[in-house]
Amino acid sequence: MGNCFVLSKQEKVLRVVKTDGKVLEFRAPTLVTDMLMTFSGSGISVSKQASELLPPNYKLKLGKVYYMIPLLGSVASDASSAGIISSVDITEKDRAATRRIKIVITKQQLQELLTKQISVQEVLSASGLEQKSCSSNDSSTNWKPKLESIPELEGSE
Repeated sequence: MGNCFVLSKQEKVLRVVKTDGKVLEFRAPTLVTDMLMTFSGSGISVSKQASELLPPNYKLKLGKVYYMIPLLGSVASDASSAGIISSVDITEKDRAATRRIKIVITKQQLQELLTKQISVQEVLSASGLEQKSCSSNDSSTNWKPKLESIPELEGSE
């Protein structure tokens, strides 16, 4: 009994790892702009950490692995009311950028939103998604449990 090894010349391919873990393979060098036209809202990086995104005119090389990084974070709502999913665009004043989020709203809220009886900000505040400032003190990584000391028994037998 033995193992069978197939020895063949590896084809050089260009690999792009998407955010969902799927790997795209290309057999020819590709420009970053070609990738960005297909996958808008993303950038291409040489590492998962996205310390630097590659410029649009950069040519992706065969034999290398690149990572697709989302440019804007998405916010998900954990609403328990029965409703439907709606996409909302919010323009931030400080960045002048558009952020796309998905929220769960009731059919009544959707109807009021479409007839302009309520604003997007009112819907967000009702669902608990209004803008909140995050402080490093509030982070869950800084949380530590409060532990009481346990007295030891005297005279072990």
